[in-house]
Amino acid sequence: MPSTSQLVAQLLGFLGTVIIVIGMQQKKYKHIVISKIGNEFLSSIHYLLLGGYTGMLANLASCLTNGCYYFRIKKGKSTLPFQIVFGCMFVAIGILSWHGPISIFVVLAKLISSVALGIKNPKAIRILNLISNPCWLVYNIYVGSIAGMITDSLVTMSVLIAVIRLDIFSKQESPSSQETAQ
Repeated sequence: MPSTSQLVAQLLGFLGTVIIVIGMQQKKYKHIVISKIGNEFLSSIHYLLLGGYTGMLANLASCLTNGCYYFRIKKGKSTLPFQIVFGCMFVAIGILSWHGPISIFVVLAKLISSVALGIKNPKAIRILNLISNPCWLVYNIYVGSIAGMITDSLVTMSVLIAVIRLDIFSKQESPSSQETAQ
């Protein structure tokens, strides 16, 4: 029988799943970022309760990075210096919370998603999520995150649907109309 903390961990993970699956269907960068922050905050608590400290620290740090990127992009400023700093931060988190080679998967996933959210392109965010999700899947299997495994599967399906719906089959908008929509 799972402990109360394990049940709470899985429930928080599932709530994060709902938030991110809905978020990846959004057209606007702002809505994707807000859903990522909500999901990553809940995921950090989820991993803490499961003893996945690399995942916990990386997700907490991502709340900061995603918020920073959003405000930099909103002001029309480059995120590149922050991508470099945050990339170094994710590597440091992986080293400081080292739990064996499994920690590399978290670091790689966070480096990919950090770049994705720093470029303000919803299509790129979705495509790069298709690369980072398998890294999370491996980590979630290792730490016993049922919610994480299901999240990775649902988010991957959600992203594939969004790529087809929004990036492939939607009518092409002019670059100027895309900017005003974001």
